[in-house]
Parts: sequence; structure tokens; C-alpha cells
Amino acid sequence: MNRMMELRARWTLVTGASSGLGQEMARSIARDQGGNVLVVARRRDRLESLCEELRSRYGVQAACIVADLSRPEDVERVFTEATREREVHGVILNAGVTYWGEALKLDWSAFQAMLDTNVTSMVRLSTLFARHFVEHGTRGGLMLISSVAGFIPVPYQAAYSGTKAFITSYGQALAQEMRHKGVSVTVFAPGGISTELLEKAGLSDRFKAGDLGVMSAQECAAHALRAFIHRKELSVPGLLNQTLTLAARLLPRGFMAQRTAAMYRPER
Repeated sequence: MNRMMELRARWTLVTGASSGLGQEMARSIARDQGGNVLVVARRRDRLESLCEELRSRYGVQAACIVADLSRPEDVERVFTEATREREVHGVILNAGVTYWGEALKLDWSAFQAMLDTNVTSMVRLSTLFARHFVEHGTRGGLMLISSVAGFIPVPYQAAYSGTKAFITSYGQALAQEMRHKGVSVTVFAPGGISTELLEKAGLSDRFKAGDLGVMSAQECAAHALRAFIHRKELSVPGLLNQTLTLAARLLPRGFMAQRTAAMYRPER
């Protein structure tokens, strides 16, 4: 499938859009592509402020759906509301949560919420929208935001890296199944991004924008949108991140995990 996606005057849904990478991708769609944006996240005030910004500054249509994607009923509602009054052409599944610390100290309810947000909601929404695209003859696209952590076992982010490994494998497999149906699936796997997520994980003091492999949200969003529009099946932005994913294929996984543990160990 070589034909580029056209987002101008079409609706693209972006989850996790109240901050960070999701917010910057929504801005990029409106500013650089002239596309309409449907943003999804938990914080209504931030979503409404973003929609007003996109409408007034870039002259596009923008709407929001307030939802917690760790809740199955909210996931179903997002699809229903998104497709009720508009034709969605693109879907960017970016919402995610992380945890930095010893795996044994991760609260079970927090792990379940991570699994529901990072994995279950992505599988459910990608299935619903892909089926919708096929049934309506929409030659649209899906993008699943994964991570370099999906290629490397990451001690002290064990659960997070496990969820991203699933998304990388699932997304690449789904891309092959959808190729002959006219729907593209892109897995985007960035490294560190200087966002609110990094701050919440407690890693912002260690990894900052400008450090090797760490991008600003705006720079990362530009890479992501380029991959999405060109319908790439897998995109890893940045030379260092690309080198890490290559090393993950060539070097023993135990060695990679050991070196990563030394970098992420909390008492370092």
C-alpha cells in the first residue's frame, strides 16, 4: 500500500491528547495537515482548551470525548461517539501509563489499569475501527504508539516494557492482515520523550530533552505524523533509538536487560 494518507478536512482521532505526544500530534494534524481532530483523554478542561486552540488558530474542526481508557465501558463509548456523527479517517492510539520502580512494589490495581490502558483498549479500539474502515470502504489508517522499551526488557519498568512488547508484536501482525484490505497499521516506537509521563514516572531528572535518545514531544510528533501519513508499518525515530532496536535483535536479551538495569536502577 503506497498511497499516502490525506488528512486535510478529514477527521483523525487521537487518544491521550491532553498532554505530551498526543497533544502535539493533534496540533500537528491541525497546523501542518489542515485536518480535523477528535481528541480523547480524561481531563475535560485540557481537551476543551486544546479544541478551542485548534479551531481558533488553525481554522479546523475539533471535538473532544472525555474518557478513561482503563474502563471497558469508556472504550466502547469512544468508538460509538466517534463514529456517530462523523467519518473518521485516521486513528492514533497514544494513551498509555507507566510505572518506574521494583516490579514487586507495583500495586495490583495499578498493574490492571496499565494493562487495560496500554493493551486492552488499544486492541479493542484498533479492532473496532479497522472493522469499521473495512465495512465502509475507508482507506484510512491506524497508528499504535509503542516504545523502544517494547524491543528491550526494561528492569524497573518491567510491566510497561511488557505491554509495549505486546503492542509492537500485535501491531506489526495486524498490519500484515490489513494490507490487502486497504487499511494501514503503523507501529510508532519512540525512545524517551520529555513529557508529563516521564515526570510522573520519576524519570525526568535522569532523562531530559536534548539527552541522547530523548526527544521533545513536538519533535517526536513530527516523526510520528510523517510515519502515519506515509503508512509505514514500523517507525523508530532517531539514530540512537534505531541503533538500540538493532542491538536488541543482535545481542543476547539477558545482556541488554542487564545493561538497562544498571541505567534504570532507582538507587543509582
